[in-house]
Amino acid sequence: MADGEAGRRPRTVAEALREIDGGLTPQERRAADHLREHYPVAGLAPMARFARGAGASSQTVLRLLAKLGFAAWRDLQDQLKAELAGERASPLGRWTAHRATTAHAEGDDRLAAFGAKLAENLAGTFAGLDRAAFETAAKRLSDPRRRVLVVGGRFSQALARLLVRHLEIVRGGVEEVGSLSATWPDRLIDVGRRTVVVAYDVRRYQPDVVRLCAFAAERGASVILLTDAADAPAAASAEATLIGATESAGAWDSFTSLMAVTEALVARVTELMSHEAAERLGRVEQIRAKMLGED
Repeated sequence: MADGEAGRRPRTVAEALREIDGGLTPQERRAADHLREHYPVAGLAPMARFARGAGASSQTVLRLLAKLGFAAWRDLQDQLKAELAGERASPLGRWTAHRATTAHAEGDDRLAAFGAKLAENLAGTFAGLDRAAFETAAKRLSDPRRRVLVVGGRFSQALARLLVRHLEIVRGGVEEVGSLSATWPDRLIDVGRRTVVVAYDVRRYQPDVVRLCAFAAERGASVILLTDAADAPAAASAEATLIGATESAGAWDSFTSLMAVTEALVARVTELMSHEAAERLGRVEQIRAKMLGED
């Protein structure tokens, strides 16, 4: 493709298809319709397979490519892959990418592949976990003089709740901020140097969680971030950033690694607060016996 043509190429293949629609022959339109109807998966298959699926000849496909502004089938595939990479931050983009990679793998043991990916995530996460950051996070959370606030995102709020439920028993003085950001100012009034803010934030990083972390850091609080990437926006405000792999063999990201890091953090805080934790656990059992009639 000439440089001038490259500068005029629309941002996506779908946009290019719309622009050239009026100038297609019937055979070219058949191929274009096949690509549109199975977008972008059909374009990621070999050209011969695409032509068979479209009911068109290879020469027709090549003419369509030229009208789209691509010199070769591989150029079209590179563009589609770039579009998928840009869309992976959204559930729809991940689902599309998942369909593209599994469209011709019906015979594979998908359950085994899914489990293997989770195991790979766990191994990679714990191998690469920043030990100093982890220990800093555990020490901050095990300081009984510090108040702890925990916040999560749309799905990661479940992990925030898991951490809160454990810390309520181990140390007390912990609060789940909740998912309704309109109520957050009420919980941030007393944030200061004796506050620890634990935030869960993964792609598509939530602006309100990022702002909460920035506000807490400005007030002198210790911010602990559990996320999926070192360059997550809230990392700029964090004293300690703990990273868990979230890629999966399915259409949705996986929180398995971040949950495991959370459990490891709870275990370490319990160790650091062994005396206080044992005392509180004993008191909890006494209350359970009185309130619930359990032995």
